[in-house]
Amino acid sequence: MIFKRLATLTFCAFIVAAAVTAQDIALTIDDAVQYASENNISIAQSKITLDALKRTKNYSWNSISPSLSLGGNMMFPLDEDARKAQYDYSMSFTGAINITLSPSIYSSIQTAVLNYQNGLLAYDEAKRQIELNVRIAFYHLLYEQEYIAQQERNMQTAEQQYNQNRRKYESGQLSELDMLSSQVAYERLKPTLEAAEITYKNDMALFKQTLGIDQAVAVALTGSLDDALLLDDIIAELSAENTPSVQSAENNVKIAKATLTARRLAAWGPTVSAGWSYGKSKLKPSDTVSTTNAFSISVSIPLDGYLPWSQGGQSASSAKDSVKNAELALEKQKTTVAVQIENYLNQIKLGQSQLASLQANVDLAQRSYEMTQRAYNAGSRDFLTLQTASDALLSARVSLAQQQYTLITAVFNLEYVLGVPFGSFGKNAAD
Repeated sequence: MIFKRLATLTFCAFIVAAAVTAQDIALTIDDAVQYASENNISIAQSKITLDALKRTKNYSWNSISPSLSLGGNMMFPLDEDARKAQYDYSMSFTGAINITLSPSIYSSIQTAVLNYQNGLLAYDEAKRQIELNVRIAFYHLLYEQEYIAQQERNMQTAEQQYNQNRRKYESGQLSELDMLSSQVAYERLKPTLEAAEITYKNDMALFKQTLGIDQAVAVALTGSLDDALLLDDIIAELSAENTPSVQSAENNVKIAKATLTARRLAAWGPTVSAGWSYGKSKLKPSDTVSTTNAFSISVSIPLDGYLPWSQGGQSASSAKDSVKNAELALEKQKTTVAVQIENYLNQIKLGQSQLASLQANVDLAQRSYEMTQRAYNAGSRDFLTLQTASDALLSARVSLAQQQYTLITAVFNLEYVLGVPFGSFGKNAAD
C-alpha cells in the first residue's frame, strides 16, 4: 500500500515537472537579452578566456619568483673490497635558492595588463554582439509574425471571395471563368503561407538556441514593430574616437609598443642572476661533516643585439614594423567607424521619413480595396480589379512592416558601433 502511494506521488510529481518544463514562456526583448546573457555558450567561452588573461595578469611578475631546490644523495658500494678500502657509504644534502632579474620583467607585466584590458574589451564585444543578434532576431521574428498574419488575412479574404463567387456561379449570377479565377487566387496563396511558417519555425529554433531555451518550450514574443515609431531624435555629431572598436585598436598599438620594448630589452638589456646554496656531506662514518655555504652573483650583457643581422636585432626590427602596422590599423578603424556611423544615420533618417509615407499608402490601399470590393459585389467591377486592389493592400502592409524592421535594425547597429547601451535612441530612452 505504501509502495503504491509512493509510486503515485512520484508519477504526479513527474507530470507536474514535465508540465512546468513544457509550459509556454512570454518574452519581451529585455527578457530575451537576459536569457542570452545567462545561457549563451559563446559568452561563457569568452568569460573563460577573460579569466585566463586575468590570471596571467595577476601573476605576470612570476619571472622574478625565486627557484628553490632541495636534494639528497647517499651511496653504498656493492663491492666488499671497495667498501673496506674506501668507505661504507657517503651522503650529502643540498639546498639552493636562485633568482634572475631581467629588465624584460617590466614589459612582461605591462603586456599582461594590456592583454587583460584587451580581453575585457573582447568580452564586452562578445556580449554586445550576442545582444545585438538577439535584438535583431527578436524584431525579425516579429516581422515574420506580421508577414504571416497578413498572408493569413489575405488568404481568408481570398477564401471568402472564392466561396461567394462559387455560390454566385451555382446560382447563375457569375461566369465560370471568374469563379475559377477566384479559386486560383485562393490556392496560390497556400504555398506562400506554408513557406513563411516554415521559415518562422526555423528562425525561432535558432533564436531559442541563442537564448539557451529548450526547443520543446513554446515561446511567445511580447513586442511590436511599432516600436520604430518611438525613436528619439538622433544626434548628428557622433564621434568615432571612443567607440569600442577604436579603443581596441588603440590598445593593440599599446601592446605592439610593449612588445617592441620587450624585444629591445631582450636584445640589449643586462640580466642579473643571484643564488645561494647550502649543503652538508661526508664520505665515511668517521669523517667530520663538511659544510658548503656559498652566495653567487653574475651579470650578463648580450652583445649580438647590436648587430642588425642578428636574431635579436631582427626581432626588434620586426616588432617595430608591428607598431607601424598597428598605428595604421588604428587610423583605418577610425575612418571605418566614422563611415559606419554616417551610413547608419542616413539609413535612420531615410527610414523615419518613409514611415509616414508608407503608412499613408496602407491607409489609401485599404480604402481602395474596400471601395473596389463594394463595387465588385454590386457588379460594376470585375474580379481582376478586385484582386489587383487586394494585392496592392498586401504589398503596402508588407512594405510598412519591412521598413519598420529595417529602421529598428539600423538603430541597433548604430548603438552597437557607438558602444552606447541598446535602447539609447529608442523607447527606453524616452522612458
